[in-house]
Amino acid sequence: MCACLASSMDARGAGLKGNAAGLFHLEKNNGRDCLMDPAGKPFLSLGVNHVQNIFPHSFSGDREKECDAVFKNLTSWGFNTAGYGSPAPLTRMMPYLAPMYLTKNANYMPDSEFYYPDIFDPAVQEEIRNVIGYEVGKQLGNPNLIGYYWTDTPQWDLERARKKRGTDWVSTLREMPADAPGKMRYEQFLKEGGTLDEDFLRLIARELYKVLGEETRRRHPDALIFGERYLINDHPNCVVEEALPYIDVLSIQPGGAEFNGDFFDRLHARFKKPILLCDHQCSFPTPEYSKTMWQQMENEEAAGQAYARYLRDAFDKSYIIGYQRCQYIDRFAEHRDVLKQGMLREDGTPYMTLVRHISEANTEAINRFMKHLK
Repeated sequence: MCACLASSMDARGAGLKGNAAGLFHLEKNNGRDCLMDPAGKPFLSLGVNHVQNIFPHSFSGDREKECDAVFKNLTSWGFNTAGYGSPAPLTRMMPYLAPMYLTKNANYMPDSEFYYPDIFDPAVQEEIRNVIGYEVGKQLGNPNLIGYYWTDTPQWDLERARKKRGTDWVSTLREMPADAPGKMRYEQFLKEGGTLDEDFLRLIARELYKVLGEETRRRHPDALIFGERYLINDHPNCVVEEALPYIDVLSIQPGGAEFNGDFFDRLHARFKKPILLCDHQCSFPTPEYSKTMWQQMENEEAAGQAYARYLRDAFDKSYIIGYQRCQYIDRFAEHRDVLKQGMLREDGTPYMTLVRHISEANTEAINRFMKHLK
């Protein structure tokens, strides 16, 4: 096992010591953006999201035993991070990222649950602060915490939102009653000479990130903030620019089977932040399920090869600090009539061809990473 994996995985959360704050942090090494573990060792994050609901009928419901089995699988396959959506026992065994769900404007939400909050309303702001306090409180004292995420796939882009929802954040506040804080702020915006919806969207983002950023920092100073998990192409420049003062890393959920190097080069050149690929995969049809989430490849072999190419191309970029794969075990999403495919079938048996490619690709990624360091 290479040093950067062993430094955090073998410890299983016990007695890690590091910088003055004892936390994961960022440094530059030989021109590369690097996560550093609490012991001060470079750490290339390779993780898996959505480990919750692992084996509902296994281990007699013993979550510790379930998570121990997951830990052994992940580490044997070359993963060193539990992504977001991991049970608490697993976060005590290996490094992880902690999510917060602070607004109800995730791209995947049905219209019945989706809404844009009036972020200018002090009561809404206080509610968000309380959620942050609760979520941070659950993580304090765990040395395996890499950092915090905010809302998942928030729907920001005005045009995309209008096509999907028939409205957007600016329109929602504009159409509120006259005494609503958001409506009053919009009227003030007009009096100040504002005319463009994108300019008011910037003010919404500024207000939101001020609340999120200041409260997260207050509750857990020095912890890394990975910000919102933006869906690729749904993060207007004006929105990201307002997040920059408060985030340490830009988190992007890409699509497709090929790493779009030109796109990410432009993103990094503009925003100057390390980038985490926070949720991604390629899938393949099975005899039971012809429809699968993410870009579907021809078969299991093709999906495994695509994973290897994606990691190789992504980590050629000095600003990419990690990759999180979507899904540990197969789960059928009934509301979408599609399989959310993992590395294990629903019965807990692995897709051996896929797992072989993933294991080899993860090992290669770590080895290349270590060779680049001073």
